[in-house]
Formats: sequence, C-alpha cells, structure tokens
Amino acid sequence: MPNKIKENNEQTPVLIIGGGLTGLSAALFLLQQGIRPLLVERHASTSIHPRSRGFDVRTMELFRGLQVDDEIREAGKALAVAWGMYAGADLKAITDQVSPDRERVKHPVEFRELEKLAALSPVSGARCTQDLCEPILLKTAIARGADVRFHTELLSFTQTTDQVTAYIRNRDNGETSTVTCQYMIAADGSSSPVRRELNAATTGPGPLGTLLNVYFESPLTEQVRDREFSLGVIERPGISGMLAAINNSDKWVLHLHYDANHETPGDYTNTRLLQIIREIIGIPDFPVRIISVLPWQPTVNAVTNMQYGRIFIAGDAAHQMTPYGGKGAATGVQDVHNLAWKLALVLQQKASPALLNTYSPERQPIGLENALLSGSMANDKGLVNINIIKQARENATREGDFAWMKRLLGLPDYTYTSAAIAGKPAAPASDIIKADGQPGTRVPHLWLHENGVRQSTIDLAVTHFLLITTDNGEAWQETAANVAQRFNIPLPVKSITTEEWKTAAKLQPGMALLVRPDGFIAWRSDDPEYTLTTAMQRILSCPGLSCPGLN
Repeated sequence: MPNKIKENNEQTPVLIIGGGLTGLSAALFLLQQGIRPLLVERHASTSIHPRSRGFDVRTMELFRGLQVDDEIREAGKALAVAWGMYAGADLKAITDQVSPDRERVKHPVEFRELEKLAALSPVSGARCTQDLCEPILLKTAIARGADVRFHTELLSFTQTTDQVTAYIRNRDNGETSTVTCQYMIAADGSSSPVRRELNAATTGPGPLGTLLNVYFESPLTEQVRDREFSLGVIERPGISGMLAAINNSDKWVLHLHYDANHETPGDYTNTRLLQIIREIIGIPDFPVRIISVLPWQPTVNAVTNMQYGRIFIAGDAAHQMTPYGGKGAATGVQDVHNLAWKLALVLQQKASPALLNTYSPERQPIGLENALLSGSMANDKGLVNINIIKQARENATREGDFAWMKRLLGLPDYTYTSAAIAGKPAAPASDIIKADGQPGTRVPHLWLHENGVRQSTIDLAVTHFLLITTDNGEAWQETAANVAQRFNIPLPVKSITTEEWKTAAKLQPGMALLVRPDGFIAWRSDDPEYTLTTAMQRILSCPGLSCPGLN
C-alpha cells in the first residue's frame, strides 16, 4: 500500500481504469444508464497516435445510441473515402491500381454487391482515427457528468466481497488518495497492469511478428488525388511493410517489418527511416517528417475469464488482436456496452449481482473469436494478407456467401448464451442474411415511420427493456405493467404490426419479443418454458419474484 494516502476516502459506484476508447465508452454507457463513474487515465491526454482507424457497423449503432455518431463521422471524413487494399513495390505501383472511376463508398458495407448486408442496420461503419475520436468521447463524457481524471494512475487495489479499494496518484502534484467503489472496470490496454495483478489466464497464439509503427508527415495529396486507398502492402528488396492512410493528404503510417532475430528497433534511426520512406514514395529528397516511432507486435490473445469478483476486464486488456479487420476498438466498445446496463440494474438494486456473472460468458467468446479472426488475416511477418480479404469479398459477390463478410463488417451474427437470455436459441438460419429474432441475437433492424419521423427498431431499446408485440399491444399491456411493477423497472410495449416485421423476426400474430437494454432479444412469447414474468425473473437473476432491495 502506498504511503501518504489522503485521509478522505472517495466513493464512486464504478471506477474505470483507462481513458482510451473502451474506458471513455464505458463512462458514456454508464451515464446513459444513470450511473456517474470515476475514470482515471495515467497519460496526460487522449491518444496522440492514430492507431485505430475506424469502427464497424455495430459500434456505430452504439455510438448512434449515444448521439455521437455524426460528430465521429465528421471528424473522420478525410479518411472516409479511403477504402481498398493493394500491394506493390512503391506508392506509384499502388496508386496505379486504384481506378479514379471506382465506386465511392464511406464503408465497405455500402458496396453494391453487399447491399443485402447494408439493409440489416440503420447505419454503416465509419472511419475516424483514435486521436480524433477519443477527444469527442472525452468531451461528451465530461459534459454529461462523468468524473474524468487524466494524468492519474492506479497504484494498487484490493477487493473484498463488498467493495474494491483502489489507491490512485495524481501525477501532476504527487497527491495520493483512496477510492472505494462497488465495481471496477479494467480498460487499461493491452499491457494491462490490472490483468497482470489478477494473474488472469489467457489463450491464443500470441505475437505474430515484429513491426515498427512509423507515424510521419509528408505532402502526398497530389500523388494520391482521386486514387485514395486505405492500405498498401509494400514488398521490395530489404523492405516489407504496410503504408496506411490517415487522411490521404499529409498524415501517413508505415508499419515496417524488422527481423527481431537480427535487428532491434534502435537500429532504425531517423535517417534510415527517412531513406526507407522516400524509397517507398519513389522521390529522392521528398519532404518527410517523422512524428513518432513505436515498436509493436501484432498479437492474438484473450483472457479466459473477463470477471474477477467485482473487477471486470474489457477492451485490449481482455483481448489483444491485430488491426486487420478493424475489430480491436469495436470489440472493446461492445464489451462495455454489454456490461453497463447490467451494472446499472445491480447498482440500482433492480437485479441480483448474479446478473453480472453473464458478462464474461457472453463477451469472452466474442473477444476470442474476433482476435482469432484478425490473426487469420496476418501473414508470417505479421503484416496483413490482403488476398484473404479479397477472396471473401469475391465469395460474397459470386456465391452469395456473406458469413465471413458479415462478421468482418460488424453486423452481429453471433448469439449470446447465458442466464440473461431466457429460452434456448433456435438453430442458425440457413440464410444468415435474414435476422431470425431468436433469443440471444441482436433485434432485427426495421425502419419505422410514425408521425413523419423515421426510426429504427434498434433505436427503441437503449436504456430499458422493451416488449415488442405483433398486434395492437392491448393484450400485452396489462401483463407488461404487472411485470414492470413487480420488478420495479420500465417495460414499455411497442406495437409493430407490419408483415415485414413479422417476417424479419419470424413472429406469428399475437406474439412478442422482450428486448434487453443492449438491443439483444432476451425472450420470445412462443417459449413454452417461460412466461414474461419468469423470463424477467431469470434475466435479472432473482431467486424469487423480487430482487434484493425490492422486498
């Protein structure tokens, strides 16, 4: 335990360790559920490195629920036109492959051959680098009431069955204090000190290669005008790497492979790196300024358990993956979205703490699968294998095989199985393009038009449970009201009577779906094992007809 602890003991319901994309998203999702967290981040500011370059469809659905999606799209608009992966010996060889007349999209889900996938969500994915997105999330979290402290580090922590005690230090003035919280979220990155302290077991192949992330500035606007691209794989004598667009103008990243058996990052001086970059650009003495150089290893690992008592691991701390497929940031954001509503119900004494035991069973398999998916796209040097991605798109176009593309683009094709889902999900549909409305799946998207307002079914359940019926709803109103009163939770009833909805959700007239606050279906009324009351009792992990604190 550190010395000179302040006598006052700060209290917070949830302490978030880490102020990156996952930690800031956790703060926003908790605020959305009525919980004001404390977030501490050891660095003095949000990321200055553009590591993550965008978000998949599901993540943008969640940012839509937070009402920050438009601002994120606007911040990333310079990169939005950059799609496509190419291979060549230098920049010109890459841009020569990019047709000025190519189909212009802001996300691959918008390509014509993927229009069936685009119809499954109210949004598309978006481009926005980490250094541009994090300030938006930070500003919004502070404006909505989160207690956010940058340049503040976690020194140590202990936990009992009742609470977590953390010792934190302000790195500006050295002041150290104690924070007592009911729960703690470890979103402290791939090298997570919290994960190490918990001695959390991991699984996965581990490091896949050794690279240098060289962030540089060079005025290449004219070289790529009308031939913008996302990623160029460079293979030439003595140089293996990937040139990644940041704004398709003057900001670029070179992921440079080096042989760790014979070289170290220190061997790559600025002079040597400038020479390599100019060789790739193809113009001697071209203006180049190196901003930063970070050694890194594409790594595939995931913890086997994401919960340790009152401490939850999320984001890169829980699952390390390569950037290929863009799943790292997305998976972390979706982790904490799954966790936030559960924490809120428990803290508000509307659910048993046992509800929190469903976090790891639901999210750990997804984190591991996404990590393995990203690793499958790497070659033996840890660089992206663009042939795999091209083949998947060709399969989708030629054979209608959308399975791989659906997961890659972020359209949820997975099913949660836990005590927070009532009933057994049906077998996977033979046509995965059609959402099936089964327990454990994300509620199908359908546009609703009412009173001149267009709204998606995904927008309906953001902060509360929702019962969607296929008739006028009157038959369910009394039942829903009784359940809402018994469990002291909001449970509005939404009537959607169109044939399009019944087909999308595979519902018969008079049937209903119970949707969780995270947009996943928890129960169908055609389940012979559960009534609405017993389904809610199972989901909230209540041993009787009331949860702790409601008797």
